[in-house]
Amino acid sequence: MPTTFIKSYPVSRLKSADYNPRRITPERFEDLKHSLSTFGVCKPVIVNQDGTLVAGHQRTKAMTAVGIEETPVFLLDKKISLHDEIRYNLMHNSIETETGICKIKATAKNCVGFMQVEHFEIEVIKKPKASYVKEICQLINKNGDFGSCIIDSDGNILHNSDYAFCVHLLKRALWVYVMPDGLVEEFKRYINYDYGAYYYDEICNKSYVQTHCQMSRDGKSIHSRLYENYVLPNLSPDKTIMDFGAGKMFYIQNLQKKGLKALGYEPYFKHIGKETFDIGAIVGHITALEKQVKRMPGKSGFDAVVLDSVINSVINNEFEDFVLTTCNALLDADGTFYTGTRNLEAIEAQCNLEKKREHRRFIEFFDADNYSITFRKGVVTKQKFHNKASLRTLLEKYFDEVTIGKENGTQLFAVCRQPKKLEEARYRQALETEFNMEYPNGFKHNKHEKLVRAILEMNGFK
Repeated sequence: MPTTFIKSYPVSRLKSADYNPRRITPERFEDLKHSLSTFGVCKPVIVNQDGTLVAGHQRTKAMTAVGIEETPVFLLDKKISLHDEIRYNLMHNSIETETGICKIKATAKNCVGFMQVEHFEIEVIKKPKASYVKEICQLINKNGDFGSCIIDSDGNILHNSDYAFCVHLLKRALWVYVMPDGLVEEFKRYINYDYGAYYYDEICNKSYVQTHCQMSRDGKSIHSRLYENYVLPNLSPDKTIMDFGAGKMFYIQNLQKKGLKALGYEPYFKHIGKETFDIGAIVGHITALEKQVKRMPGKSGFDAVVLDSVINSVINNEFEDFVLTTCNALLDADGTFYTGTRNLEAIEAQCNLEKKREHRRFIEFFDADNYSITFRKGVVTKQKFHNKASLRTLLEKYFDEVTIGKENGTQLFAVCRQPKKLEEARYRQALETEFNMEYPNGFKHNKHEKLVRAILEMNGFK
């Protein structure tokens, strides 16, 4: 098998990975230490050949804290990608919430500790979610066994039934840990604790990586539900339009060809057919926007500001605020703001679709702010999801009138009017950030000052 199960591996040889997508509170860390002292290490950690932890960072810290010197491990026999390392870590923790029910047919009376059972000894009582099955089976098939189950002496699985189902499905052997009868009830209480929330800031912390999240419009087949259902029906040739975060600019160029007064800004615009940023074109967007702002006497901004699939691709809430503050600053007092973003309520259905595409995400792992991570072109990227309530609460910070539109599949839409008047310092910070973004190696173009000054003056700040 591509992985090796080792019952006793020196804790001193374990090394933390550069990332850890989970954080634990001091209170839960104390519970984890107590759990290890009471029950022992009954769930193996996952490690690479060099001892670098793939999954089990918090338990390893707790083992060291309580003086445990050896731990069971699943040892991978090859170097795996960062993509798979993070998938292991997320799945290793996520399957603590059971969706299926399985039982080991053979009882384990008078047994304590680890033992191995064959797939035909696993009885399926309730199938788990199809999305979990797909994700677990993918990892097993690609890199080998990475999980185990905890059972009582009657064969009832107390922990990781979903994993047991997948092992049964793939006709593999399963490692189980038999919990002593006298500890079962207390173990059930401890295993239901949340031993850490997902936290992705250390994995994905540069905005320019989010360019991989841009829509794959190619200029030939241009489609946007936001534009077609909300923006275009309310536009006329005399209206000014600003598309903030315009991606590859194909949609805005199409509007310009139709004679509309449309401008776009994309801080991470790339050279056509390349993965390098076209700084000259980006500065050109800024210059064109500055000229337009200066030639709008008597107005406080654009008649329409469009934010199409942008706030779902910010790296954190601070940048979410910068984006929306900038859109607020660009919008005329009588103008309309349009936005579309990812629908949190639809993601569960999306992830459970029975589509056998290798690149498809079957499960989203959300942090406290409903950010999830995925890999695109070998890079970790973030996606943020909103439901109707959270989107309304967010937008009401920037606009007095907020209308949440009808959801369409995986997207939510909103139409907003009456931009709130915000503080000058808040506008300045947002504008200086959004129009002078950071690029690889810390580069900034520093061509934003005239535009920032013009927008501030347009909003009544001298």
